[in-house]
Amino acid sequence: MSEKILIVEDSDAMRNALIRLLDMEAYQVFAAADGEAGLAEFARVQPDLVIMDINMPRMNGLDAVRRLREFSTTPVLILSVRNSEGDKVLGLNLGADDYLSKPFGANELLARVRALLRRRGTPVENPHVLRLGGGTLVIDRDSGQVLLQGQLVHLTPIETHLLLTLAEQPGKTFTRKELIRVVWGQDASGTSQNLKLYILYLRRKIEPDPDAPRFLLTARGFGYMLAAV
Repeated sequence: MSEKILIVEDSDAMRNALIRLLDMEAYQVFAAADGEAGLAEFARVQPDLVIMDINMPRMNGLDAVRRLREFSTTPVLILSVRNSEGDKVLGLNLGADDYLSKPFGANELLARVRALLRRRGTPVENPHVLRLGGGTLVIDRDSGQVLLQGQLVHLTPIETHLLLTLAEQPGKTFTRKELIRVVWGQDASGTSQNLKLYILYLRRKIEPDPDAPRFLLTARGFGYMLAAV
């Protein structure tokens, strides 16, 4: 039996074009015009892949992906006219598996659909192991072990506590006060200046290029986050 694909897209023209394209490839195609209807249709048909627009009435695509990730690991491909890096990172952080900017070619869309459907059958990784940068940085949240490009990274207890705190929720920005409270508690050495120093120490150990960090990021005027991808 062919794979089932759910299209959630409010544009009649785009939705119908996608239906025709995927029908021609012999997929079973289902469709909905907004996020709420998409979640209801998902529950009904249990698709193998979801193609999701972002800008939709009633419930937008990002909120729908967030809700979907509460109960399913089904692959999601986002289609959107919003093509900035920030939009793509947000979509991926919320749980989408791929992001394709409009306009796009039919062949590219089909290639991404096939790739996601192939990936769907791969074993689920240990949820306690966080892999960033395609496996460049690996963090075992149970043991505290950290690997950079396959090499063990030796961290101090404070560095480990700080990194694991950030790794609990990749993509979330922690305020400086939150990090100081969690890592240092009531210890008088827990200051913004010491936090800044330990962020610097960590970057020297876990970043391929500490001067251009890709994992441990600063939200200026607010705090720090561990990138989710």
